[in-house]
Amino acid sequence: MAVSIYYSIFDTPLSDRSFNRLLDKLPEQGQQKVLRFHRWQDAHASLLGKHLLLRAFADLGKSLDLAGLRFTPSGRPYWPSGPDFNISHSGNMVVCAVDTAGRIGIDIEARGAIDIGDFKDQFTGTEWQQVLSAPDPQLQFYEYWTIKEAVGKANGVGIVELPSIHILSAEAVELQGFTWTLTPLTLHGGYAAHIATETTPAAVKIEEVFFENI
Repeated sequence: MAVSIYYSIFDTPLSDRSFNRLLDKLPEQGQQKVLRFHRWQDAHASLLGKHLLLRAFADLGKSLDLAGLRFTPSGRPYWPSGPDFNISHSGNMVVCAVDTAGRIGIDIEARGAIDIGDFKDQFTGTEWQQVLSAPDPQLQFYEYWTIKEAVGKANGVGIVELPSIHILSAEAVELQGFTWTLTPLTLHGGYAAHIATETTPAAVKIEEVFFENI
């Protein structure tokens, strides 16, 4: 089955009218979670992520009651009758991935000027050497970081130490004896993104969703 990716970019805040209309469509618990954020960027990511999920399920012909979501012991949300989904946000982008064939994890990261040396311990020795020897070490760092985070989120069982996630190739990662399939995503300039799936997707559908006029 195909994997569906929905994303939204919010470089500026939504109008109060649009924000409140979207907020009113969430259950009370979801509304309170959105309103607890102090930064407008975090509130928008929380709000729009939920609406991307609703859009994804609607496109699959499924009705999703957000109040009926369940959570693993580690806090990963899921819908008891499937399909599996995962949400990630960074910077001014939020993305939702849905896979009807099995578990899925997605991670996006806004690439910025950071000291990648601070994260050396999150990689194996071989991986770190590959980062440093790349033509653009910082670019390679973000590629590897989103790979590891996507796999950790797809696993969904609990907290996973990133060094235990072993990057085997550009298409495969091993964690706890299981090999995940990797797919890089090109969503928007300035962001790195990967999905991790249990099987190789037959296709990856990507759609940008705009919310201002809803």
